Amino acid sequence: MSDEKEGIREYELEDFHPDHEKHLCHIASLRNMKTVATLAKNAQFLCVACGRAAKDQINLCEPAKI
Repeated sequence: MSDEKEGIREYELEDFHPDHEKHLCHIASLRNMKTVATLAKNAQFLCVACGRAAKDQINLCEPAKI
């Protein structure tokens, strides 16, 4: 179930949303840590939903520029 608070969407980890299969939280849940490390290297964005960091915003549910 997702809620909207102050313009930020809140997701449960099991929620499906567009392109979720590309997001670090989903990739980490599959235990594909080599891919997580590659996508997180030289991080430019932080996910305000899960706290993960990634180089490209496409790999996060709710990206914010670092």
